[in-house]
Amino acid sequence: MPGPEAKNPIPSATRALRVLIVEDEPADAELMVALLKRAGYAVSFEIVDSLSSVRNLLERDTFDVVLSDHNLKTWTGTDVLECLRKSGKDIPFIVVTATLGDEAAVEYIKQGAADYLLKHRLERLPEVVGRALREKARGEEMARLQEVILSGKREWELTFDRVPDAIFLLNEDCHVRRANRAAVKLLGLDFNQMIGRPCHEVVHGSGAPCLHCPHQWMLQTGEEARGDIEEPRFGKVLDFTASPLRNPDGSLRACVCVVRDITDRKRAEEALRKSREHLARAQQIAHLGSWESDLVTGTLVWSDEVYRIFGVSKEQFVGTNEVVFGMVHPEDRESVLQASKKAKEERGLFHIEHRIVRPDGSVRFVDEEAEVVCDAAGQAVQMVGTVQDMTERRQLEGQFRQAQKMEAVGRLAGGIAHDFNNLLTVIAGYSDMMLSRLAADDPLRAHVSEIRSAGDRAASLTRQLLAFSRQQVLAPQVLDLNAVVANMDKMLRRLIGEHIDLVTVCEKPLWRVKADPGQLEQVIMNLAVNARDAMPKGGKLTLETANVELSGAYARAHVAVKPGRYVMLAVSDTGCGMDAETQSHLFEPFFTTKERGKGTGLGLSTVYGIVKQSGGNVWVYSEPGRGTTFKVYLPLVDEPLEDLRPVEARAVPVRGTETVLVVEDEVSVRSLVRGVLESHGYRVLEACHGADALAISDQHGGPIHLLLTDVVMPEMSGRDLASRVVPRRPGIRVLYMSGYTDDAIVHNGVLDAGTAFLQKPFTPDALAHKVREVLDG
Repeated sequence: MPGPEAKNPIPSATRALRVLIVEDEPADAELMVALLKRAGYAVSFEIVDSLSSVRNLLERDTFDVVLSDHNLKTWTGTDVLECLRKSGKDIPFIVVTATLGDEAAVEYIKQGAADYLLKHRLERLPEVVGRALREKARGEEMARLQEVILSGKREWELTFDRVPDAIFLLNEDCHVRRANRAAVKLLGLDFNQMIGRPCHEVVHGSGAPCLHCPHQWMLQTGEEARGDIEEPRFGKVLDFTASPLRNPDGSLRACVCVVRDITDRKRAEEALRKSREHLARAQQIAHLGSWESDLVTGTLVWSDEVYRIFGVSKEQFVGTNEVVFGMVHPEDRESVLQASKKAKEERGLFHIEHRIVRPDGSVRFVDEEAEVVCDAAGQAVQMVGTVQDMTERRQLEGQFRQAQKMEAVGRLAGGIAHDFNNLLTVIAGYSDMMLSRLAADDPLRAHVSEIRSAGDRAASLTRQLLAFSRQQVLAPQVLDLNAVVANMDKMLRRLIGEHIDLVTVCEKPLWRVKADPGQLEQVIMNLAVNARDAMPKGGKLTLETANVELSGAYARAHVAVKPGRYVMLAVSDTGCGMDAETQSHLFEPFFTTKERGKGTGLGLSTVYGIVKQSGGNVWVYSEPGRGTTFKVYLPLVDEPLEDLRPVEARAVPVRGTETVLVVEDEVSVRSLVRGVLESHGYRVLEACHGADALAISDQHGGPIHLLLTDVVMPEMSGRDLASRVVPRRPGIRVLYMSGYTDDAIVHNGVLDAGTAFLQKPFTPDALAHKVREVLDG
């Protein structure tokens, strides 16, 4: 028999070769026979395409080699290999197929296949067959050599050095008696450096026996032992087998150690393992799993991530097309069925986004995409695809759309507030002027008072609209939120009533935040009122503060949230709760679930605007019948606390003789302001817009002490006007007024330092005091 170095697959003389070919493509089978004949084999063969034929032929006939395709109708080459194994015949089995992945190839070899060959390299068939025949002959020769070793030393010595694996023969004291040439090559030592020395010195380079060596295991158990050993000094991984040789009485006479270099194989296995780990990790990060569906048997193969997406256990779940289809949301089943059917019929792509219902009842959105795999006959036999969990993405898209809607509504609300506040300024101003001139017993006084009261109520609504649209003017301070909650305790208890239990849970010390304390009180009060109305029969209202750190994962799941440290205010109730549809509209202005006339629908929208304008976020968590929790997150600030005690107001005179340039594009407001100021002794110059005001300023020969201008005007804003008037008239003071604050004089609702501002609507008295305050400032 030629040694392992022989590489020529063609026999030196014509040799009879009996071949069993398992193939459903006659042309491929005929090509195999032709190639073997061309290589010099005298080929006799049988071609079959069914398992029953394979079994019958193996029972009644003898073959030198079996050549089998991998994909065979409704069965595979592994079934052929199983038939061969059950037959008990030692016949080399070679897989000849169009495609075969590394994993499948490894599995064939593990199950006993001699080799595999891809059809696009079919010209190598004679070489592969020859090698398989030699491998079989080599195995038979090894068996014969073992018999020769027992019967005579001479025959054993003739074959010993021909074995490609390193072999050591050890005596009962574990010293090396013999070693073959492969051992010399493996260790880099000559025979004289090995013979008579302990095996642990020769193989492991150690001064004492190595406990992890299979030879030591064999000595302890008396049985053959095998294991992989990594030898750093060689940079190799060795497959080490130690087998005992016994005397007739059963005592240990010697030991045969066979060592094979499996470094390349181990590296390939490690690379494959890491590749699979990386793939699994990537799938987990992307929430993307892969699957294969056998359309013939209905079975499924899933990656680990698919099990996580569907919320099922790999150990307890039987994956079949029928079972998985049952997990599709009932409303989506028909569309999924039609998409799958179309893909199979057209041999095209399967792509659909749908819902699934997990065993725990939770609903997830998934995106599935797959390709149909056909057999040689063009029949769809398999689908290979991916499934991605889109739930978080859907939630983020919903949050983003909601944020866009709230932003648009906020801009609309701010514009309405601007025009409406001009009207309310006129209503409130003239109402106050009339009241100041009517006698206490005048019958018209009651009517004017009602007009004034209605104006106040309307002004309250516009203030809430401004709060929602984040266009109110704030007075932020660095504060301890615990102090704000504590200051509101008595008021909240009166507000919610005795039938509701108020509990506060405050973390101490609490990080500092920067916000308008009055607006924060408004947030807490509005949330408390909302909770009270959700518990008409009583319950528990809990106010909680805590220091929290929002992670990147939380930020990715919530639109507009940035990772970092925040102070949380949670307001929880045990009331009726809300469904998802109600929650999606909760912060919209004028949306309310209360009865007609019992709510404006601005309470929670005001909360939303105040929190957003303060740089924070607010989220709601609720289920019907399980209560509601509002969580407000305000960013941490690293600044010292400010004194929250109110500053005592100083008495300010309201009359004066100075000249005031009034710039207002709304005629009725401009007339009201002129009348109020003139009634308090001031000289008034009027302008309807910025260009008119510049012309009046340039033409007026005397001093102008104060520029009183609206902020939002056509063509030129109040800020732009002031920037052009002040350089021309050094010492002039500026007072802005507006019912709508844009970025002209504020940043996130906070006035620029030194900026004087009067919020519309205002009363004549408030106007007179503010003008005097600015002039005297």
